[in-house]
Amino acid sequence: MPRGLELLIAQTILQGFDAQYGRFLEVTSGAQQRFEQADWHAVQQAMKNRIHLYDHHVGLVVEQLRCITNGQSTDAAFLLRVKEHYTRLLPDYPRFEIAESFFNSVYCRLFDHRSLTPERLFIFSSQPERRFRTIPRPLAKDFHPDHGWESLLMRVISDLPLRLRWQNKSRDIHYIIRHLTETQGTDNLAESHLQVANELFYRNKAAWLVGKLITPSGTLPFLLPIHQTDDGELFIYLPDDDRRSEHCFWLCAFLFYGLCTAARSAGRVATGNSAR
Repeated sequence: MPRGLELLIAQTILQGFDAQYGRFLEVTSGAQQRFEQADWHAVQQAMKNRIHLYDHHVGLVVEQLRCITNGQSTDAAFLLRVKEHYTRLLPDYPRFEIAESFFNSVYCRLFDHRSLTPERLFIFSSQPERRFRTIPRPLAKDFHPDHGWESLLMRVISDLPLRLRWQNKSRDIHYIIRHLTETQGTDNLAESHLQVANELFYRNKAAWLVGKLITPSGTLPFLLPIHQTDDGELFIYLPDDDRRSEHCFWLCAFLFYGLCTAARSAGRVATGNSAR
């Protein structure tokens, strides 16, 4: 293999990821509109498109690499140099975590999941830990119950970007307060506050308000699934059994982690597009 080919291969993989990510943002940018129009068929199609996009672009890059190398076999030293060049492209790259995963996908496709060693793949990130702690802009906004929880929740809901009208906003707020009071207690709740993600997540037929309930005794995930009636009015659904509550708890943790990862990787908060 001629010298310098390693850098070309590394650049080709990263450019392929950029193309995939750009198309991903195009698909997900319509999430709020699909939700507000109750276009559930389009929601499912967008989900399929996102999955297909990743697989499609991995395949495109693999074909490009086979053309670049003329189908010649590569030795271990060559592959290590490719990874080394790829790593050097990432220090100023905002989506480094996802780019490393894309590299792994291309490698696995090229070599049929053979020789999967830490030296050849990004098992752990190549970037220093400080990059994981650096957030380019605030991910969330704090809400304190200075005038009570009813006022707090009214501010939270009124800040949402949704354009549909609410079926009964006051009713939903009272349901939330009742649930919080039952689970946290009046005194504990009075000393607690909310931290709410700046963006909604859209998944299936719901828009998810995601945040954290910060109490004197600890921090808990906070999740409100917003649905539509058949008349196109918004309402908040609160699960009334332990199994669904547990499901919401873990989904909340997953979504909030997804928001943090998306914001770090994209260099900004993904505009309601991280999980749909």
